[in-house]
Amino acid sequence: MKKVLSLALAIALVVGLFAGVRPASAQTKDFFMVLQVGFKQYALNGLPLNSEVAPEIVNGRTFVPVRLIAETFGATVDWNPASRTVTITLGDVEVVLTIGATEAIIGSDTKVLEAAPYIKAGRTMVPVRLISEAFGLSVYYDSQAKTISIKSQTTGVVPGITGNQILIGSFSVQTGPYAVVGVPFSQGMQSYFDMVNDAGGVYGRKINLEVVDDQFNPANTVTVVKKFVTEDKVFAVVGGVGSPGCAAVVDYLNDQKVPFIYQASGLSSLSIPAKQYVFAVQPNYINEGQVIAKYAGSTLGLKNIAVLYSNDQAGNEWLAGTKQGASKFGSTIVLESPFPATETDFTAYLLKVQSSNANALIIYTSSVATAGLAVKTAKSLGLTQKIFLSYVAAGLAGTIGAAAAEGVYIPGWVDFSDVTSPDVVKFFSMWNKYYPNGNQALYSYACAGWVAAEVFTEAVRRSGPYPTRDSLVWALETFDGWSGYLAKDISYGPTAHSGKYSLFFMQVQKGALVKVSNWINVLKP
Repeated sequence: MKKVLSLALAIALVVGLFAGVRPASAQTKDFFMVLQVGFKQYALNGLPLNSEVAPEIVNGRTFVPVRLIAETFGATVDWNPASRTVTITLGDVEVVLTIGATEAIIGSDTKVLEAAPYIKAGRTMVPVRLISEAFGLSVYYDSQAKTISIKSQTTGVVPGITGNQILIGSFSVQTGPYAVVGVPFSQGMQSYFDMVNDAGGVYGRKINLEVVDDQFNPANTVTVVKKFVTEDKVFAVVGGVGSPGCAAVVDYLNDQKVPFIYQASGLSSLSIPAKQYVFAVQPNYINEGQVIAKYAGSTLGLKNIAVLYSNDQAGNEWLAGTKQGASKFGSTIVLESPFPATETDFTAYLLKVQSSNANALIIYTSSVATAGLAVKTAKSLGLTQKIFLSYVAAGLAGTIGAAAAEGVYIPGWVDFSDVTSPDVVKFFSMWNKYYPNGNQALYSYACAGWVAAEVFTEAVRRSGPYPTRDSLVWALETFDGWSGYLAKDISYGPTAHSGKYSLFFMQVQKGALVKVSNWINVLKP
């Protein structure tokens, strides 16, 4: 999803250089501004606005209109045409600049500038670093994209933020049959945060992850999340495992203005339409259904599709996407059959598939254990249809064994096809370092947790040293194809919070997931 600045005004920022700050004794207004060199359009607190003069680079230094920046954070700007000086005042901090001079007076100190202020189109242009140092602002600058993010020092108390800590919450099933997903997911998150914390944290703050077992029960999820918000006062909820729990708390978190980043769920309703404080990452189930139908029909030539799906919201979204994909790409749904999410005997369903003319069987369930049971039953009955599962069943071989899982197709959205890739090596080295007894067969769930941590941490970095919940949201909305170690091509915007839009296919071969397709994209739902 590409967003052109002059049209969408959602400016992409990637990791840049932080300009060191000297906190001013004056109190600035709380704001988050994003500008781009050469463009008059900019974003302030997520709103698109226009400047009379665009930022520009002179002698390797970035210059911005002084009045635009100063008045945004609450300072007054006075111009003396006789002396050609501009005075910026806020509280007891005063900065005096002279056009063409490389000296600035900040309070009682004189500072030598690397480049002199100048006038363009009637506006005084100053080095952005000078403003940040004088008034305690933080700045991110990306020299490649030529984008500038300016954040004020936070006023008041921000929940979960102290001088040395960022407290976040996560609900993830740690016991029972779904623990095969929740335990490695939480390990992956914690591994990434441990790595970040061991390197000094983010602006000196360590990320403190509080994981609570909701036992994959949405009633428990509601209790856990309300405690996060009202008692623990977390900064954000990062990583929620399971569609039922995520659906139960998503509106509450959005209403409470608590960022909810990464749902281990593909429910499209979590992010479509976009909710201000909710950011998905995984491809949604409607898109996945379309991708599976496209790959089965267009690539493998399997035009007759049977679909078994859990009779819940996730299952119905998968079915809807598969129908859309079949219609678009020339396949036919010859059989569709819902089953209870708690089903334990798939014999009757699979006998119907066996007697149909289907040459592809798609089984949709949020439980890898349930998917494994259905696959084992299909193999025992001698079904010959090619079997496809959702990406949530990536740990199939580790659950039912290599022989039973052999030949099954599973889509993926994190690419591990090259185990020698530095990014993949980094993940495994950190996971093994912090969790040496982690179940390697379930690495796909650990990498999902790692991705959740990556996305959150990058957003915190972009928020600067004075993060707020709103600045975190605005920072996330600057992601435009951002990639980390495992997170690839993540994009958001003010009206688009889905995050990921593409998948590839793998097949279980001798217990391993082997990549068998390139990335496949479909139209966004």
